[in-house]
Amino acid sequence: MSVATSDSRTSRGVSAPVLVGGAFLLSTVVGICFQLADILFTDNDPHRPEGAIESIVSIAVVGVGGLIVALAIAVPLAKNPAKAKIGAIVLGALALVSAPFFWSGAPATLGAAAAWLAGLTRGGQPQTGVARGFGIIGFVVAVLVVVATFVGFASLIFS
Repeated sequence: MSVATSDSRTSRGVSAPVLVGGAFLLSTVVGICFQLADILFTDNDPHRPEGAIESIVSIAVVGVGGLIVALAIAVPLAKNPAKAKIGAIVLGALALVSAPFFWSGAPATLGAAAAWLAGLTRGGQPQTGVARGFGIIGFVVAVLVVVATFVGFASLIFS
């Protein structure tokens, strides 16, 4: 996935904004779009309990909250490798703890930010040990949440 150069910076892979923004887009925004498709293209009542309108609100609130938390932790810590290690561990743990809320996309965003701080993105300084492990776990959580978003919402639309 990535190759370290002589200055110990990751030279291949995606950039941090693409990874975090892509995780947010492919989980939270796509989840909202699937709910909009439910309103527009089906005969389901959008005002029913736990219907499309309530789902849009909850996905937006929790998903954007996850993005804010991820960026509030990651942006200040990204410049200092010692602090980035701590941030990668914290964000990776938050991605795991928030996994039951996968429908919101928050775990994907938190996991992508953990991968960023662990140095798995282009230009990042690769971390070692526990921080790297939590970055990899965060990346895996992000991928699984994106897959679950597409499979879950697509099965609701097409059933």
